[in-house]
Amino acid sequence: MIRYAVLVLLVCSCKDAAPAAEAASIPKLKDGIIWYPQSFAEREGITVETASEALLTPEISVTGLVAWDQRRVSAIGARIEGRVSELLKVEGDEVKEGEVVVKLESVELGKAQAEVQKARAHEQVAKIDADRLRKLADGKISPERDAQFAEANSEALSAGRRAAETALQALGGTMDGEVGTVRLRSPIAGKVVQIKARRGETVHPTDTLLVVADTSRMWIELAVFERDLAAISEGDTADISLGSAQGTKYTGKIAHVGELIDETTRTAEARVEILNKDGRLRPGLSVTAIIYASGPQQAQLTIPREAVTRIDGNPTVFVVVGENKVEPRKITLGAEDAKKVAVKSGLQVGDRVVVHGVLSLKAEVFR
Repeated sequence: MIRYAVLVLLVCSCKDAAPAAEAASIPKLKDGIIWYPQSFAEREGITVETASEALLTPEISVTGLVAWDQRRVSAIGARIEGRVSELLKVEGDEVKEGEVVVKLESVELGKAQAEVQKARAHEQVAKIDADRLRKLADGKISPERDAQFAEANSEALSAGRRAAETALQALGGTMDGEVGTVRLRSPIAGKVVQIKARRGETVHPTDTLLVVADTSRMWIELAVFERDLAAISEGDTADISLGSAQGTKYTGKIAHVGELIDETTRTAEARVEILNKDGRLRPGLSVTAIIYASGPQQAQLTIPREAVTRIDGNPTVFVVVGENKVEPRKITLGAEDAKKVAVKSGLQVGDRVVVHGVLSLKAEVFR
């Protein structure tokens, strides 16, 4: 019986010792201070660094959209009311500069062409009459006044002919080809990216019939918050990532920083021009970007980015306050680069913060 009692006592002692040993090896939070045993620090590889002032060139994270290069896109429409008689190109077709893409039938154009023909005929007759009377006047056969009147009339009819031709050109027509037919040409080389008309449809001067774009180069329009604008300059490098295609990245330069700030979003537009060799960039695609701002550089209180975690959504660091003791402290973050982040408030120069082992501390204390 005595041996049995001793055995039971030993077993119970072992069971009690295991939880006690485990509890002694994990951090504890008391009165706002975290204490952690040396065994935990060694196991998790906890290291600290000192907050110090340093020059920081910020990496600015922004979002944006892909858009057409406005110099490489053209909306093609009629200058006159008419009926679509033929669509020579459809979406996806390549187009050369000056190539006919749509034909329209227009009564108004036909009338304008007829006016040109009439004006040319009247001009020709008047010129013949003026030449005849000039010869007679020079030969003293007819009065000089008759010749002068005929020449003036010829000049007036020439002016009328030129006016009729100008009116025809303003309507987008010529005297070549079919009467009453408008041939709409693409002003640029590219690809048809949108069709807004159908054969047989009546269109008006305000209508866009199709859109042609050169997709070899696109714009990335980035929304930069006003607080970051001073750090960004034309020529700064930006890395672009497509949200719809993981792993697809492009690199470009800031070509323009907008002057206007949106009153609602408090952002201004920064434009990056990108070669679209693989054709993946399409208008409307969402992107994220990192802009490697050129300055101005400022000496700021900085700590390693790895030192910052979030507790209840707030940026937090673990500040050393004693041997194996740290205090969770909320901070306000500023600009950051690839390795460091600026701290606007919550720390002072010389404060020591945990850099490695942050997640282990957080996981054990803030479960």
